[in-house]
Amino acid sequence: MPTSTFSILTAYDPADKDLLLFPFLDAGRPAFHPGSTPRLPVPILPPEKEGKAQTVFAGELSGKKVLARAARLDKEHLDTARCMKCAVASAISSSTDEGTKRTVVFIEASQEELIRAAQEGALLGGYMFDRYLREKREPVPVCAVLGEDAPAGLTRALEQDALVFQWTNFARDVLNEPPNVATPASLAKTFQEHGKKAGLKVSVWDAKRLEKERCGGILAVGKGAKHPPRLVIGEYRPRRPRGHLVLVGKGITFDTGGYCLKPAGSQVGMKYDMSGAAVTFAAACAIAGLKLPVRLTVMAPLAENVISSEAFLTTDIITMRSGKTVQVDNTDAEGRLILADALALADERDPDWILDAATLTGACVVALGEDVAAVYGTDEGLSRMLIQAGEETGEDFWPLPLYMPYTEQLKATVADCKNIGGKWGGSITAALFLRQFVSEGRPWLHLDIAGPAVKEEALGHLGKGAKAFGVKTITAFVKRLAAARG
Repeated sequence: MPTSTFSILTAYDPADKDLLLFPFLDAGRPAFHPGSTPRLPVPILPPEKEGKAQTVFAGELSGKKVLARAARLDKEHLDTARCMKCAVASAISSSTDEGTKRTVVFIEASQEELIRAAQEGALLGGYMFDRYLREKREPVPVCAVLGEDAPAGLTRALEQDALVFQWTNFARDVLNEPPNVATPASLAKTFQEHGKKAGLKVSVWDAKRLEKERCGGILAVGKGAKHPPRLVIGEYRPRRPRGHLVLVGKGITFDTGGYCLKPAGSQVGMKYDMSGAAVTFAAACAIAGLKLPVRLTVMAPLAENVISSEAFLTTDIITMRSGKTVQVDNTDAEGRLILADALALADERDPDWILDAATLTGACVVALGEDVAAVYGTDEGLSRMLIQAGEETGEDFWPLPLYMPYTEQLKATVADCKNIGGKWGGSITAALFLRQFVSEGRPWLHLDIAGPAVKEEALGHLGKGAKAFGVKTITAFVKRLAAARG
């Protein structure tokens, strides 16, 4: 889908209907070099209030109509990079009302972090999903005026960032499709086509193969749907890998809750229940494109959870890939069932690390809200590395405990375990359920991204709709894994 472009300029040449953006670090310090700015008939002053933006000029410059805006990047509780992303995205968003056709940001060449943030504000903040709109808007191009040549290394950093943003927007495209379009089969085909272009070796298991491979969890969840389940496996093998990571992503293309039916309002946004699959697969494509020196396998179990005469029932007992039997106490706790089979397959490959991502529990949203995701882990250093990768990329994670006594809630009388625990601590018991399918001692991370991945309203510089939360973090995390073993 369309998004804004981003380019670097050394000098500004006015064009008709430009929006000029002048960022300030606070009430006194400009983030741009005064010598690189055009001569406006009024002084360029920052807003009085922290984190605010204001129009400082509207008129003609060299015979061209322009609008000039000053913005402070010191909003409380946000760093300057996030403020820059939001300022650029806001300028793009206001283009229709303001009548502007290009956004020009003036940034001092030494402010590399802010230049990269401006690009993200353009490429992610300017994203539009307009496939089903008859009236479409032209994307607003964004350029940064530095006043001098870009510093050494900046161009390469921008190129690498742009690749990650490209795959982030790919994941958003996939997630924004309606459930009558994004079925397990069509999504598997999309992953296969794009994965091969990115440099992955991709295979797809259909229902027959899943049955042969004893993937009882994936089959049970998907057996009631008209569209049968799939498992997509992508592999990236660099020449000299510094370890093997398996990514696993929950791919429920739509979740009605099954016979434990969700209320109508709670079904809105359930096309995003495949966020884990979209995010991990997009991250794998970005990692392959960046040629990071870590062997990577990505597994995306895909299924539709619906009601029919064939759908699985409460108190059904399922035999999983691992051989463990699971009593279904709630058909709306389906994501963990497809993840469990994929995690067992991942574990069989004997990797150095396993990471799964899933819009797994509403309990996580209750605990952390819509803007923060949870991370559970069997390795404290690995969890800390993931959280730091999130801080670096502007995606927020918070550690929650694998509190082992809660495992008692998963015990069943006539099966090895149940698929859901008690009323409280639902995100923890879901993580503990998954932990059973990873070997003891294996470094494993579980990301419950239910809040930010399913949030329909804007999240920072990301507008309404799919956010693809986690692509940036997972990619940065793999960079850190490679560096740690370098």
